[in-house]
Amino acid sequence: MRSPLLSSRALWLALCLLAAGCGHMPVMSLAKLARVDFESTDPAQLRAAVKLPLAVKPLPQGVVLRIAVKVGRSPEDMREFMLRELPTPPELASEAGAGTHVFAYRIDEADLPRLLAFRSELIARKGAGSPGGSISIAVHTRGCKTADLADGPVYLTTYLRTAETGDYVALTRDVDLRSLVPGRAIVDEIPRCPA
Repeated sequence: MRSPLLSSRALWLALCLLAAGCGHMPVMSLAKLARVDFESTDPAQLRAAVKLPLAVKPLPQGVVLRIAVKVGRSPEDMREFMLRELPTPPELASEAGAGTHVFAYRIDEADLPRLLAFRSELIARKGAGSPGGSISIAVHTRGCKTADLADGPVYLTTYLRTAETGDYVALTRDVDLRSLVPGRAIVDEIPRCPA
């Protein structure tokens, strides 16, 4: 999802896990995320989470925060920052029901200085009067399956928490991976987990 480059209170964060699209955001979440300001938010407090069927899980060290920035006519500048898994937060424990589990993540501490430096660089570009642009932020993961998935919908729910939201906000809720991309069998593309 894209937003005007570094415009205050206008950062749209998109959590895209297992190739999920970002056009399924609940309306209630939009208002909460409108309070997030990329120029001042604390990246150390950023948390992401995903609810998946028990047969699907993210691969270890396969989850990254991807930030892509386009300023004026310059080529898009994209950087990736590692995310590290956390224990399931208590506030999301009730989200996991029969047949699902929740995974939570934070920015890897080793990548925080790189992320802060990148943000400072973007703020400096804005201060130098660079022409308008856009920023997109997404979380990507490579997932695997531990068993064959039953016929029918394969639901994915994603969440984001920032210093401004204070709690986990649903970015997507019960998105069916089988019908996400017309003509593409995303569920069939999920590889088996390593033994």
